[in-house]
Amino acid sequence: MEFALSYIMTTYNKLTYLKVTLPLLIAACKNDEEIVIVDGGSSDGTVEYLKELYGQKKIHQFISEKDFGEAHGTNKAILMAKGELLKIITDDDIFDFRVIEFCKNHLLKNKEIDICGSDGISCSSLNKTNDLKPTIYRDGFLEWKVNKKPFLFCGLSYMIRKSSISKLGLLSTQFKIIDIEYSVRVSSLNANIVFCNAYSFSNIVGPDSNSNKFFNAIKQEKKSLMYLYKNISNLNYSIELKHIIKTNLENLIGKNKTKPIQNTISYIELVKESSLALTKINSKIEFSFL
Repeated sequence: MEFALSYIMTTYNKLTYLKVTLPLLIAACKNDEEIVIVDGGSSDGTVEYLKELYGQKKIHQFISEKDFGEAHGTNKAILMAKGELLKIITDDDIFDFRVIEFCKNHLLKNKEIDICGSDGISCSSLNKTNDLKPTIYRDGFLEWKVNKKPFLFCGLSYMIRKSSISKLGLLSTQFKIIDIEYSVRVSSLNANIVFCNAYSFSNIVGPDSNSNKFFNAIKQEKKSLMYLYKNISNLNYSIELKHIIKTNLENLIGKNKTKPIQNTISYIELVKESSLALTKINSKIEFSFL
């Protein structure tokens, strides 16, 4: 059976997170969509949990075997997927499935589009104050539309046409954070990129997040990209741009968004808070493409 869209997810020893996020994905999955999960050989009960869901026909495909990291696992999922479109979903972040549906319908109608991106929000369980923060990439996209200057945009927002993989390529296993090189690569090619003006995800940064575990590697990877791809648009934001972004998000979510969620906060509470924030911010936006 072929599907309009395949949700692809990699995971490894994160059962606690998976039991929160995967039911949300299952509830949102439509009849023309499938869920493909690649586990890296977990030993924390993840395999048994996925077998149970597969037996209940709540997920469509999964494998569990040792791999060489997130990029390798994602590439496996891409090749396994039967959907016309691929939507990357992570095991510990939150997504607005209304935005995903909007992007899906647009890409299904516009076959020339290779990849879609968007902005999002983020929060962290590592800080004493857990403010919601914007992750804004649209400025780089708008500049790219004018001069094709390569830019970074978050993998949590990716929706990729599977047939375009032959042009865009698979993810590089040389990078710990899989979207850093990929977004810069595809925006340096003759790719057809579109960007939705809604906020499609909330990135929840915790002790088990790759962006935390590989923090020093990320800094080095950005330096490598500056060498490999010249004139990258937005690997680092200026203080002035951060202020503008912060102000814009305050106007959408509300002034009280700068108030800490609380001094110590659980993952479940972060999921609830970030889900509410996504709903609130997107309720004030008429979805469209930039």
